[in-house]
Amino acid sequence: MLSQLHPLWAWITDNAIVVGGLASIGHVLIWGIAMQVAVSDARALRRPSILIKHGKARRLDSPCLISNMGHGVVFVESIIARLETDQQTLTSDITELTDEDTRQQPSSSEEDTTEKGDTNKGGGEEEGELVTRMGPLNSMQYMKASNLDHIIAHAAEQHGLKLDSDYAVRGSDEVLKAVEINLIIIQATEKRPIGARRRFNLVRDDSGRMLVVPESNNTHQLYSWRQRRALDQWRQDINIETL
Repeated sequence: MLSQLHPLWAWITDNAIVVGGLASIGHVLIWGIAMQVAVSDARALRRPSILIKHGKARRLDSPCLISNMGHGVVFVESIIARLETDQQTLTSDITELTDEDTRQQPSSSEEDTTEKGDTNKGGGEEEGELVTRMGPLNSMQYMKASNLDHIIAHAAEQHGLKLDSDYAVRGSDEVLKAVEINLIIIQATEKRPIGARRRFNLVRDDSGRMLVVPESNNTHQLYSWRQRRALDQWRQDINIETL
């Protein structure tokens, strides 16, 4: 057995420099891959994950819930609704839409701020106080961005579109097609805003009742350079509208 290994050992001895160099390269490659994996994991943990979801099955009066599923705190700067018809798209800033506004944390031993009306958590506002959904959202925390039917009615009214009680466009054959909820979010580790978006199709059942059907199973996260450019433009448009 030893005699069979002698030629191999002799070759390794004669080419010690080459073998040592290959071993060093191998170590560098392994450490490089390990570092890349570690950096990717760290970025994934740091990057926020926002969930936009509706409640109450597919009913139009479902609350629109926004959840921070990431590990860090994010700051919700703006909530923008886009109401789509078969003829046009109506954009509306609903960040300060007057409606019941709740932001709750999972039940724990911590103090329940929702029932006590802590305005720092979006709870019960006093009469005359500004209602806003702008503010920090902790990890695993969620807030309500009004009801979808309220959002739709507000966007339509803001652009002069009259809706009947069954959400048909009054005096027109124009048809509501979808409502899209868009978020502009600030995170301390990011120089530019990031965002999230989810689109809900508006369809009617056999009885003519309008239902809300999510177009996809997931909330679309807006991270890319091109998407952030679009978010910057949204911010400018919002600022111009509020002048």
